[in-house]
Amino acid sequence: MPEAARVRRPALLWAAPAALALVLGIALAGWGAAYLPDYATRAGSVALALLYALALLLARRPWLLLCALFVPVGFERYALWEARPRPLEPLLGVERSFSGESDGVYLTLDEPAGARVVLSPRGVVGVGRASLVGTLREASGKRNPGGFDYRGYLQRRGVEAQLRVAEVTAFTPTVTLKGRLQRGVEAGLAGERAALLSAMTLGVRDDLGELRMSFAAAGLAHVLALSGLHVGVLLGAAGLLLRPLGTLRYPLLLALTAAFVLLVGASPSVLRAGVMAGAVLVSLWFGAGRLEPWPALALAALVTLLLNPSFLFDLSFQLSYGSVMGILLFAGPTLRRLLGARAASLAWWHPGTLLVGGAVVSASAQALTLPFVAHHFNLVPLFGPLVNVVAVPLATLLVPLGFLAGLAGLVSLPLAEALGALASPLAGAMIAVSALAAPWPQVTWGELEPIGFLYFGVGALAAALVAQGRLRPWRGLLVVAAAMIASSLTPPFYGHAELVFFDVGQGDSALIRLPGRVEILVDGGGTPFSDFDVGARTVVPALRALGVDELELVIATHDDADHIEGLVSVLERVPVQHLLVAHPSDKAVFRELIATAERRGVPVTEVRRGQRVHVGAARLDILNPPKRPYGESNADSVAFVLNVAGAPQALFLGDAPAEVEAALAVPRVPVLMAAHHGSRFSTSEALLLAAQPEVAVLSYGRNNYGHPHPDVLARLEAAGAQVRHTYLEGAVRLPLSKPLAGDEP
Repeated sequence: MPEAARVRRPALLWAAPAALALVLGIALAGWGAAYLPDYATRAGSVALALLYALALLLARRPWLLLCALFVPVGFERYALWEARPRPLEPLLGVERSFSGESDGVYLTLDEPAGARVVLSPRGVVGVGRASLVGTLREASGKRNPGGFDYRGYLQRRGVEAQLRVAEVTAFTPTVTLKGRLQRGVEAGLAGERAALLSAMTLGVRDDLGELRMSFAAAGLAHVLALSGLHVGVLLGAAGLLLRPLGTLRYPLLLALTAAFVLLVGASPSVLRAGVMAGAVLVSLWFGAGRLEPWPALALAALVTLLLNPSFLFDLSFQLSYGSVMGILLFAGPTLRRLLGARAASLAWWHPGTLLVGGAVVSASAQALTLPFVAHHFNLVPLFGPLVNVVAVPLATLLVPLGFLAGLAGLVSLPLAEALGALASPLAGAMIAVSALAAPWPQVTWGELEPIGFLYFGVGALAAALVAQGRLRPWRGLLVVAAAMIASSLTPPFYGHAELVFFDVGQGDSALIRLPGRVEILVDGGGTPFSDFDVGARTVVPALRALGVDELELVIATHDDADHIEGLVSVLERVPVQHLLVAHPSDKAVFRELIATAERRGVPVTEVRRGQRVHVGAARLDILNPPKRPYGESNADSVAFVLNVAGAPQALFLGDAPAEVEAALAVPRVPVLMAAHHGSRFSTSEALLLAAQPEVAVLSYGRNNYGHPHPDVLARLEAAGAQVRHTYLEGAVRLPLSKPLAGDEP
């Protein structure tokens, strides 16, 4: 056959089916372990491999059958990662001396050799050699809906514990290459502009402050995270400079890629971009032509997950690969349809190409990341694609300028300052774009269950087939509609009616969820001796994660800050129909709450013993405070019984002491929110005898008050109640129970 007539198979054709098989095996090991015994998941990996092999045979790809072996490989690789040595476990909770090398955030220990811990408080030491006295603790996992699994994040990066530093006994600072580059990057800049350029070029995000929230709300969070955009811009700029070297430029670009990954750290997105770039450069270097994007992407996933299988469950990995897949699936076909025959003739710098192409590529990049953004952030910026049309070109200019300034700073700070002067207005424009777009409309979205991701995947696949002309639009719409209908008909895992007791530390906050999306919030927590806004940082994200877009009723049980301080942020960020309070108070936190309610147009009502409040399918029987107040904050707490369908469901007591409990007409209830975080002066034997709760919830955090008191725990055990602790478990979720035996509906 003549050379010109030969049809060459695309390089690395095996990479995509192999990567998919590896993902299936890791997913089965990671998610199946939560629901199935070990032997069942292992058998499942074999069965999945056989089914995958059969699919490849039916697709007439018998030469790819070996790829099916990556299913059990992925399963076993994740199992090995889970079983990895944890040399720091015996040291948890013990105060002792540690020494090692610090990068300002993490400490690599001398003993156990190579073990890494994260330093707390952040910035306690800089970059250098450090000797410290402190206590190792496990980092916090996900405590509430919408919360961040910090423990999992650290473990996926090889960090097993958090070192809470009590004393720095010795520190010798060192100047690293990254530190010297950062000095050049920030030369001639100050404040937010310096922090932005350091984040975009070197991945240093410690000083971003409020920029994080602003960029996330504007749909620009990806600009702050090093990814393919940054690697691509860096290599593109370097490639232009090295073009006169011909093929010799490829090994230099490979070395630059490896150096960049080592410099900024091998996060999932950086590793993906580095492997893809490396594969393309090797292919060009050896004369095989430009590597197709799908095989390059699959190879990157294969290498990344073999190195660290836990990255599959990391948001950075999901967003990085989802955005590239979205561009590959949607951008090209959509642009060809929009620009038609002119698509090939229009230059990339043509205004129409820049505007239309930028919007399409931006929307395509975000198409497949939508469920991950909604699940983790619970907000989807509606105008994110349009904002990126302006922001991405700015980033394309800022990244090489930042790198040039960093390199210039190694030899001449005045030169770095001159480059900083060029970068400053661009950084200012980027910050202005985020500030302008951050208040624009966003869609609140709750956390997705696994079945929700499946429904989205079905709809996205249909949309991709339509975009590529492989499925007629009306059929694609039918598939998308069917997925949406199925999603709306699938009941949530926790049901439509439940009680959620949030973990707000040493405080109270509970959500009553009723049929018909009727939501009642009881208290909002607070941190009286800290500037941490538990309402904005914990309660509001939890409400969004649960899909709460409006609160029919908010109840402020009394004027203690650990109960109502967080409600100020709730009222500012979530629509509220009505606020119930006890007696008026002169405390500053109560006055601020009432002022916020007035400013937001929320009606405020004082409640008294004997009143009944109807909300949706529920009735609240108010047991306290009396018409004549006791004159003491805890004693005047709003206490009430939640009734649903005529049956008592839960008893809420605020911080009411035992003397007040004795005056309340308490019915038998399945759930008791124990008063005053388990104080010895509440939850009396008489109350437990009257209520006979099946479950008692204790809401508290680390404290010096002795909460919960051993006497209370003993009384609850004697009453036969199951005790649930927010401090030990995080948020406690309980379904609203059926009527108790003997109760009439």
